[in-house]
Amino acid sequence: MKKLLLLLSLWLLATSAFAADEMLSNPGFEDSSSDFLFGTTFDEWSATGITLDVETTDKVEGEQALKVTKATRDESYLSQEIAGNFEAGATYRLRIKYKVLTSQSGSDVKLNCYWESPRDGELDHDSDKLKTDFFTADTWTEKTVETTFPEGATRFYFNVMVAKNASVLFDDFSFQKTEGSTPVPTEPTLTVSPTTFTELSTQLNKSIDYPTVTITQANLDKPVTISFTGKDAKYFSASVQSITEPSKAVVFTYNPTVIGRHTATVTIESAGHYELTQTFQLKGYCIDPNNPPSISLDPATIPAFTAKVDEKSTVTATLKSQNCIDYVRASIEHIEGAAFSISSTLFVKNIPNTVVFTFAPKQAGKFHSKIHFTTLEGKELVVDLNGTATAGDTPVEEPLVKNFNWNMSNPREQLFETFDNAVKNENLKLEGWQNVTRKGNRPWWGYELDGEKMAKASGYVYQEQSDDQVEMWIVTPPLSYKTAGKTFTFRVMGENIFENCPTKLELYYIDTIPNTPVFFQPLEVGIPASPDQNGEWNELHVNLEGQNISDVFFMAFKYTGRWGNENAVTYYIDDIGWGRTDLPEMTSDSTHVSMIAAQGKDQVSGKITVSTKNLTEPIKLSLGGANPSKFKLSTQSLPTTGGSFTVSFNSNNLGVHEAYVKLASRGAADKYIPLSVLVKSASGIDDTHSQPVTIAQTGQRLHIQAEGLQHAALYSIAGVLTGQFAAEGETIQTPELPRGVYILQVTTTAGKTTHKIVLR
Repeated sequence: MKKLLLLLSLWLLATSAFAADEMLSNPGFEDSSSDFLFGTTFDEWSATGITLDVETTDKVEGEQALKVTKATRDESYLSQEIAGNFEAGATYRLRIKYKVLTSQSGSDVKLNCYWESPRDGELDHDSDKLKTDFFTADTWTEKTVETTFPEGATRFYFNVMVAKNASVLFDDFSFQKTEGSTPVPTEPTLTVSPTTFTELSTQLNKSIDYPTVTITQANLDKPVTISFTGKDAKYFSASVQSITEPSKAVVFTYNPTVIGRHTATVTIESAGHYELTQTFQLKGYCIDPNNPPSISLDPATIPAFTAKVDEKSTVTATLKSQNCIDYVRASIEHIEGAAFSISSTLFVKNIPNTVVFTFAPKQAGKFHSKIHFTTLEGKELVVDLNGTATAGDTPVEEPLVKNFNWNMSNPREQLFETFDNAVKNENLKLEGWQNVTRKGNRPWWGYELDGEKMAKASGYVYQEQSDDQVEMWIVTPPLSYKTAGKTFTFRVMGENIFENCPTKLELYYIDTIPNTPVFFQPLEVGIPASPDQNGEWNELHVNLEGQNISDVFFMAFKYTGRWGNENAVTYYIDDIGWGRTDLPEMTSDSTHVSMIAAQGKDQVSGKITVSTKNLTEPIKLSLGGANPSKFKLSTQSLPTTGGSFTVSFNSNNLGVHEAYVKLASRGAADKYIPLSVLVKSASGIDDTHSQPVTIAQTGQRLHIQAEGLQHAALYSIAGVLTGQFAAEGETIQTPELPRGVYILQVTTTAGKTTHKIVLR
């Protein structure tokens, strides 16, 4: 078996109420593990031709669901073999719950189950029920089939087939004997369906409803409440604000009183059971029909261009817009030839924007293109561009490297590449490195930003529209594992990343053992991949200590994405290191800060202390995440020797607010401290000046700190008391605890607070 890299086991312990005769193992997919070689696997389940992941947000029950990110074969399966004490003549009920994320024309999921006997193999018994046609649903849906036990069978094969290229969520599977009464669940439950909605459009002061939402609850001792948060919350409403019925149909309404795009977060919860809280977003936009969005260009007509081949000619114009509710976007349509480009495809609404049209012909002749300017609900503006190109000198292009060269001689025990010899926007050339273009015509480039040099990867090309793909690699010189320091380090920054962005940058470990195929292993190390990380340097450290690594190996960065002006996603890397034993380090005594705050009242965390080692630059503190605007830091920086800071919070919006503190110092791995605050009305808090609670996890121990701390109680997710701890000097240090999900109740002189804890 190939080496196992950076093994990270993910342990999640959650309890669910199943009937006593449940015959599937891990039916709710709560037990899973992940490593860099085999990816994510779920205990007792076999996956054929599908890539799996853990989904913790969109689920039916428990802590997680199973996500099929992609099925790669025509016959891709999720399966489990059941070999139990079947009862002759009994009826068994098979159930799956699923939600299709990426559909293949409605043919996405089907059952392919069967009974088996030792003598006859696969049986045809009930095949009309157990082997179905493809079905689909874009919301959580239950599929149930009943089958009788056939004489002679000893095994049942529970197989679910996923169509090629489909993406699906699965949760809460079951295979049970139907005879006898079904136990009544006693666990508190809260489910909401659906939780994803299409953005609605309407006119000013005209309301519009979203599809009806069904909220189902059981065994809750407090009503289910519905609240809205966000700056646009006032434009959204629900048909009810409180629910006590077991099931309730709720209608959410968008009623805008100003033009624009609006978003609000809906929180559905029950006091005392915040672990069941459900959240989702509603989006809508509206215009004023009396003042619709408009776009204009000054000058309205662009004069004809002339240029020699491989030279450029430009014209500058001003793009104006009024009453727009979204960006103005530009696209180019080449009518005759493809020699025109535009300085940007995205423009800020309702202010003058400078636009540069460029004519850069590659051959002589006549050229004609159209620029289409569009904005949401606005009338399209089309601008004609015409040009004539005359013959010119053709430059000699440097050939690209298309193939790898695995020269393992002279492996380096230490490496620290700062790209000081890189030339901006030219082919990156470094001694011992490989710059390989596997697809497209763009290698890694050098770049310079704010006086520092670095490597740059981008597939963006002004004058081209294409569905072709680019794939470019930059590979280190051979590295020696026989060195004291076994941490691979680098800095990385992304720009123009958007939601569900297909362009990505990956880090690879490469093994080139002689006489065996080259082994490429992608490593999940946290390279930026979301819009909130744009324009921000991230320091990443990858510890290879104790891994089964070859004596000589390579590390590589792989950029993949579209080629042309539809892909502006760009990545930069710098300070690539290996073999150092003096790496800068930062540690914090708090791994998580959790507080309860009164509506509109200031709340301040306990002191958070940062310790350091080998730092050469001050520590920068910043806020990010879902609700950073509600939090404030007591300081924006700490010295290289470390120090302490606090986090304050204030919001008029009820519900849960989350963010994180990022600690960054060049050369040290970035550290993140999650922040979570539950805002309740003043009447819902025993003392509106309740003290914040700081909770840190060290290994499998919890460190709890709060002013006036008295004691804490720890409960399982099922509500069973598992431990009680008394405070010593306003601090509690628990013994080692098993991995799992807990509810922690902390008592201070100001009252009680409840926190959800996940020990991994």
